[in-house]
Amino acid sequence: MDFVTGGAYNGKLDWVIENYDSDYTILKEDQQSGSVDTPLLIVDKLENRIYNYLSNQGEEGEKWQKYYDTLMKWEQTLTSRQLVIIGTDITGGIVPMDKQNRLWRDKTGFFYQQLTKDAQRVFRVWFGIPQQLK
Repeated sequence: MDFVTGGAYNGKLDWVIENYDSDYTILKEDQQSGSVDTPLLIVDKLENRIYNYLSNQGEEGEKWQKYYDTLMKWEQTLTSRQLVIIGTDITGGIVPMDKQNRLWRDKTGFFYQQLTKDAQRVFRVWFGIPQQLK
């Protein structure tokens, strides 16, 4: 699994599509990873998925963990599979006043740390320019 992060509208998805030489599927919000038959699975806008999970379950991260485990299992099932997760960095800047948005920001940061730890490679794309962090 590779993790790609960076600012909003900084070209993360375009960079992934250009630099991973494979047929790919961009996982839709309601799509299960088990239905994907391309060798490259791209999960884009991870921060929005995290927000939806937190909105539906409160502060617990169980639903997120199940989702993450499903993605990792998809990749590990066949050696030819590659998972790329893209998440916008929302952890910098002004801390939101709203409790739900603060929770989202904090949990997203914690989940991104988990992704960074588990990822084979980590990239930050800023204005279309990639920087490999790991």
